[in-house]
Amino acid sequence: MEVLILWDIGLIDTLPEYMKFIFKALLDIYREAKEELAKEGRSHGIAYAKQMMQELIILYFTQAKWLYKGYVPSFDEYKSVALRSIGLRTLGVASFVDLGDFIATKDNFECILKNAKSVKATETIVRLMDDIAGYKFEQKRAHIPSAVQCYKNQHGVSEEEAVKELLLEVADSWKDINEELLNPTTVPLPMLQRILYFARSGHLMYDDGHDRFTHSLMMKRQVALLLTEPLAI
Repeated sequence: MEVLILWDIGLIDTLPEYMKFIFKALLDIYREAKEELAKEGRSHGIAYAKQMMQELIILYFTQAKWLYKGYVPSFDEYKSVALRSIGLRTLGVASFVDLGDFIATKDNFECILKNAKSVKATETIVRLMDDIAGYKFEQKRAHIPSAVQCYKNQHGVSEEEAVKELLLEVADSWKDINEELLNPTTVPLPMLQRILYFARSGHLMYDDGHDRFTHSLMMKRQVALLLTEPLAI
């Protein structure tokens, strides 16, 4: 299935009723952001934000086909889709658009999306830790295969060995992030720091094999510490 995303409000009536509100809200967000940034001559970031949203939607369609067909990809094929479907590039680019003239340049957008080690490393950390924490719960209902299942099938290992190997990939990915942060030669440090925050958030949500994203009450204490209890000085 080839998916073509057309950013045209005139096409809203071609959508099912439940999608119309979402489509209009999305277009309004991009339009308003572009108008505000255009006043400062730096609205080019919106094109990258829309590009990443379009890519994310296409990745979701790919995963939906896997589910519909009962298809179990190899681990390598799974990673080519599932790492990016975690949504880091969509959220990351959206967070970059207001960083300022000398940081949110076209060259820096291109560089971080194509060359930054920390982007793929963060996608790896969040996706693999998410899958390790949630795959048993997910398979109780209709769901695409997880990294654990795909690794196990491709390499002919046990579930426990698959999890062990995935955690090694997570550890290696943290090394890549640290290396790039210590030597930010190609991408500005403020952009890399935003990526780091996503990696930290993902690690917190899925640490110790707990899926705190799905079972959000597990985060109650952390939210209380952040919002209601003052830091000791």
